[in-house]
Parts: sequence; C-alpha cells; structure tokens
Amino acid sequence: MRKSSEVQLTLLAAIALSMTACREQRRDCVDAQNRLQPDSACQAGVDGAHYLYGGSSGGHIGDAVIGGSVSRGGFGGIGGGGGGGDE
Repeated sequence: MRKSSEVQLTLLAAIALSMTACREQRRDCVDAQNRLQPDSACQAGVDGAHYLYGGSSGGHIGDAVIGGSVSRGGFGGIGGGGGGGDE
C-alpha cells in the first residue's frame, strides 16, 4: 500500500508545480521609493518609474511594494526576490 501513496504524492506534487510554474508573474509599476504607480508612469518613462516583478502591495496607488525584483528571474534567469523591510 505504501507505493500507491508515494505515487499519488509524487503525482500531486508534479501537478502543483506545473500549475504554479506557468502563471504570469505579478508586475507593478513603482517610483524610486518603490511606491505603487499607475502603469502609465512606466510606459511614459516618468522619472524613476520602473517595473518590479513578484512583489506584493495593498494594490492602491502610493502603497509600498515589498520584495520583488527589477528582472523577471525564474529558471535560468538573473535576479531573484528582494528583501522586504528592515530587521
């Protein structure tokens, strides 16, 4: 019976990885202080506006975006998650 449960767990893990690996990574437009800005600021090249990938915020303009990376990262990519806050 043990082999059956091992196969099921392996299959479940593979399905979970495939579902998360294909998702679109979150992208936020932020200012120089990592405060959320409208996408139009990054598209227009407003001074200091840039995209952060994979960060989190409250979702409102002016909210601080925590974590994230300037590059997309991923398998074989450059970059990674940024630190979030002072310790």
